[in-house]
Amino acid sequence: MFFRMLIESFVRRRSRKLLAVAAVWIGLSLVIGLLALGLDVGDKLNREMRSFGANIQLQPAEAAVDVRVGGYELVAPGRTVYLDEADLPRLKQIFWRNNILAFAPRLTTQARLAGRSVPLVGTWFNHHVLLEDADPFVTGAAEVFPYWQARGAWPMNPESCLVGAALAQELDLGPGDRVELTTDQRSTSVRIVGVLTSGKDEDEAIVAPLSVVQRLAGLPGKVAEVQIAALTTPENKLAERYGRDPQSLTPAEYERWVCTPYPGSVAADIQNAVPGSSARVVRRVAETQGAVLGRIDGLMLLLGIFVLIASTLSIMGVLSSAVLERRGEVALLQAVGAHRADVLRLFLTEAVAIGLAGGVLAALTGQVLGGWLLRVIFDSASEPHGVLLILAPLLGLLIAVAASVPPVWRTVHQQAARLLRGV
Repeated sequence: MFFRMLIESFVRRRSRKLLAVAAVWIGLSLVIGLLALGLDVGDKLNREMRSFGANIQLQPAEAAVDVRVGGYELVAPGRTVYLDEADLPRLKQIFWRNNILAFAPRLTTQARLAGRSVPLVGTWFNHHVLLEDADPFVTGAAEVFPYWQARGAWPMNPESCLVGAALAQELDLGPGDRVELTTDQRSTSVRIVGVLTSGKDEDEAIVAPLSVVQRLAGLPGKVAEVQIAALTTPENKLAERYGRDPQSLTPAEYERWVCTPYPGSVAADIQNAVPGSSARVVRRVAETQGAVLGRIDGLMLLLGIFVLIASTLSIMGVLSSAVLERRGEVALLQAVGAHRADVLRLFLTEAVAIGLAGGVLAALTGQVLGGWLLRVIFDSASEPHGVLLILAPLLGLLIAVAASVPPVWRTVHQQAARLLRGV
């Protein structure tokens, strides 16, 4: 009897039930679309914010230790340490290897050019890092420092270089010019292929392939530091506690810290992988990224809550109208002996069916909406999120039931006799 009444309700009131399903579907589609966007926006924004440059710096362990006495930094005379270039492929073998987006080593020395001493910076350009179990990883300065602008071309061989914009203007140099670089060890001739604008010290330097600078400096296979662009999660209170006192974390908290790509945990993994190194987080970059991502996440959360509330109110209006139209039917059921619990169960079952139907539709269209927003904003494809296929029907069920309870509760507690008499 119960199921026959339930089926009859859907058959006789098809338009009203379809309107209720549409209300759940449209409202939840917006919510699921925002959730799909929110799940992808963190990584996309983090990749977009690579324009800030590297967020982790790798140095020799001895060079990273500051020794100060009376406010003065002490440096061992004639003691300079370096990292081995051959160890750098280890960066793509760590636990967080997929989070290492790009890296570029640097080696700086002084060279004589046109009778004056100029900084000579060596780094990678379009360098192929050979990996054991994967395709070669292509990286270099252009990937690590997106704000570098080269007027002309990037160096593609050991006989080419870039000249900083300020130095080019001072010495009247430009693409196509050939210059002689001389150090205490040896000299070489290179051709300028581009003028570099970085907004930093490189504007007053010659920037050449790493192998050229290593040869001129007499340091084959050595690098002074490595700039790393990594995809990380903004630090929270757990990461701050670890930074202040690692011993204060419980085993469970430490495991969560290790398994979350915080800048500090990624840097620790890098440091363990490269012998004799010290990895430190570039706080200015990491904190800026964290602040921006935190505000975006907060905005997405607020939008999702507001849309969810608006959807619930609109669904409540549709379902309230449907229930109020059936007050006479409810009164008649109570008059022939139906208990309030039976009537309540009938209406709530209808609400569950409406919520699940609208939620299933929203699970599909919401992800399509989120993918469209991601393409419009970031010009990037979205990834499917299986959790939303489960969450959307559950949200639809909860919203429909929550919107149905108030009007149904008022209806089953009405005076059936007075309503049947038309009073």
